[in-house]
Amino acid sequence: MTWWYAVIESRHELQNPTSPEKILALGRELRLEASSHVLDIAGGRGGPASLLAGKFGCRITSVERAPEFAAAARERGNRLVDVVECDAKDFDIEPAGFDAAICLGASFAFDGLVPTVQALVAAVPPRGRIAVGEPYRRVWPLPEAFAPDEYEGFLPLAQTVERFEQGGAELVSLIDSSLDDWDRHASLRWSTLDEWLAANPDDPQADEFRERGRLNRDRYLRWTRELLGWAIFVGRVR
Repeated sequence: MTWWYAVIESRHELQNPTSPEKILALGRELRLEASSHVLDIAGGRGGPASLLAGKFGCRITSVERAPEFAAAARERGNRLVDVVECDAKDFDIEPAGFDAAICLGASFAFDGLVPTVQALVAAVPPRGRIAVGEPYRRVWPLPEAFAPDEYEGFLPLAQTVERFEQGGAELVSLIDSSLDDWDRHASLRWSTLDEWLAANPDDPQADEFRERGRLNRDRYLRWTRELLGWAIFVGRVR
């Protein structure tokens, strides 16, 4: 069976609504340098890791459970990025074994924002820096006509920061996504799916993917673009 995300994100360099410039800004906020060793949880296709290693010369251990994404990250051939294919919960994090730790857009790896921050905090020394990319609600309360998916337990920005800090890190920087970031991210999914459908008209999942893509695009235009933000929260370990 073909995995949905392996199709729609097969051309994404960055798999979250952000930009190369903002990933490099993250590297500066993390105080990265050539001697740094970074833990990247749920590193996906390796876009952020490649950018950070290329700019700062730092070593990165990228943990990714999806074989399709791990293979794409390895194909980049960056000698400074070590890709470990396993579930984040199965990865043995050495206490204070990294100079910085990140998890961008994948707090589900540890079943939520608070436990994700806790896992990253444990990976770095006291006063070390971590970062989590996480959605938040731009509008609150939510419109009555909007029905969140069961996994969308997102909160407004201030409450999201409170949840972040419950994990043991103090927020020191916020790198927010713009509507342009969101539109580029979403539009590339649409065009990638359209090309895949044209190239695979007889695939047994083609009709399912076509309908799923239509529904996701409608939801983005009707609700997500207005209601949902995404930001990288940079914290200092207490």
